[in-house]
Amino acid sequence: MKTRLAALMALFVGILSAQLEMNYSYEMKYGDGMQVTPLTQDTTDYSYFENLLDINTYYGDKIYIYSQLEYSNPPVYGNNRTSIDSILNTFYIEYSSDRYNIKLGDLYELYGRGLGFYTLQEQAIDYNNSIKGLTLNYFIKENLKVSTIIGTGKYEYRSNPAKRESDLQINNNIFLGSLDYEHNNFGYFQFLYLKQTSFLTSEFIGKIYNKGEIGTELDKSQRTPSEQMQYMFNQSNPGTGISDTLNPSVANYNWNFYFGPIEVYIDKVWMNYEKIYGNEVFGSRFYSSIYTELFETGITYEYKDYYTPYLIKSISNPPIVYREGNSILASRNVHSMNFGNEVGHQIDLNRNLFGDMNVTANLSISNRHQMDEMESISLLDVLSMKDEDKMYSYYPFRQVYLEINGWTLSERLYYKVGMDYFTEFYDGKNTSALTIPTHWVWKLSSANSLTIYLETQKKNVKKTTPGEYTNHYSSISYSHLGKWILTGFYDQEIKDSKSNEWIGADLSYKLNSKTQISLFYGDQKGGLVCANGICAEQPGFENGYKITFRSLF
Repeated sequence: MKTRLAALMALFVGILSAQLEMNYSYEMKYGDGMQVTPLTQDTTDYSYFENLLDINTYYGDKIYIYSQLEYSNPPVYGNNRTSIDSILNTFYIEYSSDRYNIKLGDLYELYGRGLGFYTLQEQAIDYNNSIKGLTLNYFIKENLKVSTIIGTGKYEYRSNPAKRESDLQINNNIFLGSLDYEHNNFGYFQFLYLKQTSFLTSEFIGKIYNKGEIGTELDKSQRTPSEQMQYMFNQSNPGTGISDTLNPSVANYNWNFYFGPIEVYIDKVWMNYEKIYGNEVFGSRFYSSIYTELFETGITYEYKDYYTPYLIKSISNPPIVYREGNSILASRNVHSMNFGNEVGHQIDLNRNLFGDMNVTANLSISNRHQMDEMESISLLDVLSMKDEDKMYSYYPFRQVYLEINGWTLSERLYYKVGMDYFTEFYDGKNTSALTIPTHWVWKLSSANSLTIYLETQKKNVKKTTPGEYTNHYSSISYSHLGKWILTGFYDQEIKDSKSNEWIGADLSYKLNSKTQISLFYGDQKGGLVCANGICAEQPGFENGYKITFRSLF
């Protein structure tokens, strides 16, 4: 269907080609080697061949068409796309004028900070919760806008991040209406109302039954079919079960304003929703951020309070309120975010010390709400993260980060030295890791440069799977005239005096200002790849090569 629609659009814009402007972005990824299973260290054949072509089409100043074509057999993550009907991955057409904006197709929209509605695509982890339909924005006045979205979507996700392909699916119908108002003195206001219908198949419910918090709650739900009812249904409908339809509704209000030198943002969601096989319950989400400068220091404080237990998040992506760093070793310790039950704080400080030296500091903490007969804990308990039995039910998390960066030696040497201390109690485990990441760039003569990453980490895991780890990571890159870059990688993990090593090399060559090709050979340690709290597991890679080609034209 999307392929036929795109063909008609291509014919239409072809007729109007006199005012047509198009540009393209192409990326090809190819890999062939051995996949390493984390627990058993068994190896199996592993390969991927992924091609993405983004097409941006402009007709005059008012019409914009976006298309993403994908041919993958197989992709890094997700299903094969080899047939004509599956190649068109994303498509939408947008018309804009002075008073209104219309978009038709795959909709990626953000309202507020995403507590009520936020659809996006993250190709790196095969995440896409877009809605197919129509969105309309109409400006009644310059500072007053009404919007609506009508559409349907198929949200696919993994029951386990280690799975290469999605194995769970929710079908959604949505209707959304919003009102935006801006005032010079009182700031920016937005109110939206969302009505959603989610269709859960019996196969979906069967896969999540008795797994995780939502699955284990099914037996307690008021509308759970009795064993006799399930038996009678299965007898008359072999191989099937009982599906369910949920009808959540959302009211969302957000406000952004300035109070002197302080910027304040407030976002609140009130939600009525049904548990699977359950009656209607009430939940809420709250997010707030404050930014100011004090004594030449930029200060950002964020707070979250999400409480929609047993709700499956499918068309929203609230802020995670913790730091996602770019350190190789530190990023392997990922907070197990619970969007349905979590309270958290984050404070971030940025300051120029003197000259070209800057300092950054960050503290993030979170825990779940007190439920049932859980023993109460305080904010100080989460800050201290003492290993006490009462803490484990709250799944507490704390991360402290400190960084100094800048230029020195007449701006020939760039340095970044950090300290990351991660602690989390999750699923009966107490994980703590202290990471020292460093980044160095030395400018050589004739536009050449040397880039070095050196990182070390001490990691301890207690309780159910005890272990002590020492990890080291280093990479050295030489860039010659900005034309080609040669990089060597070394990754080491030491546990119980046993050492594992991963060694690789990469050569990147810039064919021209818009085209680059990279060739990697060697081994890579597996781990989680995350974006906004959603993760996929990158498998370990051994004795293989990877080719990446990128071009703009």
